[in-house]
Amino acid sequence: MLRLVTRRLYSLTPEERIVMDKLTDKLSPKQLQVKDISGGCGSMFAIDVTSDKFKGLTVIKQHKMVNQILSDDIKRWHGLQLKTRSE
Repeated sequence: MLRLVTRRLYSLTPEERIVMDKLTDKLSPKQLQVKDISGGCGSMFAIDVTSDKFKGLTVIKQHKMVNQILSDDIKRWHGLQLKTRSE
């Protein structure tokens, strides 16, 4: 069961939703948090994801997997804070 984490009282921005949908589709995460940390302009994100698909992979390979899934989006961003883990 996917656990979406949000610390805000309002809904996701359109950009956050796009990122969340792509990661949910490809990683079937147990936990996923996507936050626009650019002040709302959609140019920098903090992503925290836990997925069984990361089992047995180094952190670098986990990050490469996320970067590949989001490759088209990342081209437009200024930065990404990424935390990945398996359980």
